[in-house]
Amino acid sequence: MRFMLFICLVLSPLILLGMELFHPAHFTANPGMTAYLCHPQPHDPHYDALSYFGPNWWFLLHMVQTPLVVLVGIGLLILTDTFHRDPAYKPKGEIFSWIARAAIFVFVVYFTVLDSIGGIALGRQLIVIDQLFAAGEISTYDAHVIQRFLDVMWVDSWIGGIGSVVSLAGSWAVFIAATSLAIYLTINKRMHLLGAALLIGFGWELQVAHASYHGPIAFGLLVIASIIYLYQNRLSKQVA
Repeated sequence: MRFMLFICLVLSPLILLGMELFHPAHFTANPGMTAYLCHPQPHDPHYDALSYFGPNWWFLLHMVQTPLVVLVGIGLLILTDTFHRDPAYKPKGEIFSWIARAAIFVFVVYFTVLDSIGGIALGRQLIVIDQLFAAGEISTYDAHVIQRFLDVMWVDSWIGGIGSVVSLAGSWAVFIAATSLAIYLTINKRMHLLGAALLIGFGWELQVAHASYHGPIAFGLLVIASIIYLYQNRLSKQVA
């Protein structure tokens, strides 16, 4: 189980931390989603990312990011004692464990939906538009109409990439999950207050955004909190 926790809550977040440094933000209003994402972009502090490599990168980023986030969700579920628990162990505050489980479920579902629509599918759509335009199969006007449609869908109130029901559901769910889990682990003396604070910080930062720089900060906090938990758990077993 410790090895699985390492994979889910240390290795996966470390990979996500590195990738999210190249996930731009603040492009929706200026110059617009398609205007920005359709082409590679050099580093610009306004967009936070170290660089952006174009629509092929947007597609690849979300293809890799989605399963890694699911692994993070599995790791958080392990901490709630979902998969294994000594029948003799009677933890305090099990309500917080159940809240965390429900919130993790919502987080994983809606984060996957968001990444599927606004990441994987959108990345392929931008690539195909470029290919059709380069092959002369669509006109400049056609490309403009398609890009306008994608821009509108990007800010759609239900499934858009920012501020939508799907986006906000996943964002707030991870904050609720991290906070409830931190309380559960703390009151059962399985995580130091520092680790609990870092876990809550992870949830808050990821609630704000998974793009740079909030995303890298969030996953960095999760890595440190998880290392603290694993170290404390090892010492507890040695003492026992």
